[in-house]
Amino acid sequence: MVNQFSNFAWTRLLWGLLGISMLIPSCFIIMKAFSSEAIANGAMPKDYDTLVALAAVTAAESSKKISSLSDATKEGLEAVESLVEAVALSSSSTTEDVVMQNRDIIQQILRTNRSSWGSYSTMKSINGTLLANYTGREAVDVTQNVLRIEDFREEASESVDKTDAGSLKEKSETRRQNEVTDDEKLNIVLFYADDWTMKVLGALNPDVHTPNIDNMAKNGMLFKRNCVTTSICWISRNTLATGLYSAVHKTLKIANDNMFNKTVPWLETLYPLLKRNGYFTGLVGKWHAPTPREFMTKTFDVFESYFGSHWMKRGGQKRHVTDLNGQHALRFLKKRPKNKKFSLTVSFFATHAEDGNIKEPYQPMPESMNLYANTTIPRPKTATQEHWDRMPWFFDHRNEGRRRWKHRFDTDDNYQEKIKNMYRMATEVDAVVGAVIEELKEQGIYNKTLLVFTTDNGNLQGEHGLAEKWYPFEESVRVPLVIQDPRMPKSVQGTHNDDFTLSVDLAPTLLRAAGIEPPKFMQGRDMAQLYLDPVEAKRTWRQDFFYEWTQGNPVNSVGHNAYFHIPAVYALIRKDYKYFYWPQVKYEQLFHIEKDAFEENDLLNSTAQTTPQALHMMRARYAFLKTWAQSGNPV
Repeated sequence: MVNQFSNFAWTRLLWGLLGISMLIPSCFIIMKAFSSEAIANGAMPKDYDTLVALAAVTAAESSKKISSLSDATKEGLEAVESLVEAVALSSSSTTEDVVMQNRDIIQQILRTNRSSWGSYSTMKSINGTLLANYTGREAVDVTQNVLRIEDFREEASESVDKTDAGSLKEKSETRRQNEVTDDEKLNIVLFYADDWTMKVLGALNPDVHTPNIDNMAKNGMLFKRNCVTTSICWISRNTLATGLYSAVHKTLKIANDNMFNKTVPWLETLYPLLKRNGYFTGLVGKWHAPTPREFMTKTFDVFESYFGSHWMKRGGQKRHVTDLNGQHALRFLKKRPKNKKFSLTVSFFATHAEDGNIKEPYQPMPESMNLYANTTIPRPKTATQEHWDRMPWFFDHRNEGRRRWKHRFDTDDNYQEKIKNMYRMATEVDAVVGAVIEELKEQGIYNKTLLVFTTDNGNLQGEHGLAEKWYPFEESVRVPLVIQDPRMPKSVQGTHNDDFTLSVDLAPTLLRAAGIEPPKFMQGRDMAQLYLDPVEAKRTWRQDFFYEWTQGNPVNSVGHNAYFHIPAVYALIRKDYKYFYWPQVKYEQLFHIEKDAFEENDLLNSTAQTTPQALHMMRARYAFLKTWAQSGNPV
């Protein structure tokens, strides 16, 4: 069977993968999972989840046995698929048993003609970050996170240079310890808004009044390329709590409780870790997840959960949801134990619409109605019939985003009414931010508190003829992030950052500010590095990321709702290009975002010109990062 992998066949596999760009990541992932040192010394990875994750390369659900490799030579692809399926999907026994029973043949297959691996140097330009020597000790993590490469090294390999690896780890640990001492642990206030796109921020759009958040940006840092990895409320909020992509935490549907020890060790996530480490923890407002008592008592000391309507009855009175957010936040601060550090999440429902309310989806407080009264808000550049007509063929009147657009933004008058009410609600949120900050100042803890303002997802407000979120358009995935950190050097206060920060970064960032080491399963990284150690951050920070939206199988979206309703979509997002893949209809899009900031010209489905090199590069990098991120690896 192994003889089927002759030098000729192996060469065909190599050049087949190089010539067919979508196949490149298959071998790329396998090579990453098994270092040459580990293979040479007969060592197999201890992390069997890595092997399970390889199934994502094929998105198959068969249980082929390894014997099928004898038939797998066509274009080299079947060989890779069969190997993956045999190891990760065999139903004959556990994954670990399959691996151990077949370790010899797996080693020999991967070891065959190892010298040919040099051909993969041509992949360097395709896969973004250069891998100086993929099979050597100085390999660079493709996610640009050098400081965590030791997490991926094969610990069982005797040939790894212990001095180099140890030095790297020691340097990393020293950096972590130096960031936060016990005396420097910060109080934490997270202002977490809802459906808030980048332009609903006064610091970036003079049509909006958010003076308190703007002051946070003047005293801190505004992150202009902050993005969510999934643009929908409940999924993104679970990403906040777990530091994981949705494919990993698998909380894909409303009221799903997977994160409670089914896919995630809940007590090792953000809020329980803060509480266990002595923080007085609270959340007021929108939770959007189940509340099993046995877990919630170990998560929050104060928990006030409510959302869904802009007006609610409390004590026989009609109260606005944002007003309640402010009342409960201030009560938490006033009544908290003064001898403990605290963490407060003010989780707003604004500016989320009341989805079932067609006539008045946005309902601000009466006293806010004078705001923006004499202002005409410009409509988005892409809010035209022409831009709607450019949408893919499966976007029609049945699309939920189009249906909500009709009720909110279809005419000039309708747009002005709805967008002004939304902006009024944003200014109301800003007022709560200001009230909380004033309370912190009164208590003398303003300079000992980390302040973060961000949101769960963006919002289309007529762009491309759509409303709402879900899709990887700029207005949907790019969301405000403002961090005001007492540790921040004055030289960077008031500046804007242009790096890709992600929703998976929030949990590690907050934990580090509390002096807590984030669990290794968390996929994000501490954003404080961008202002505490910017030189190192520039060298190691991510240059692109994978985006996902599906409620079906995370790998292939099987089981997602109808393609015409809210279609599933994956994307690779970079600063130069964006690549979309709509799996239910197998439809691709490519945008040269560097020259087409409003995503008007789909290079693959219009008369616009592109180069095959750009498409091949984006397809290959997308396929790799999709598997990498959905397998739970750090990004």
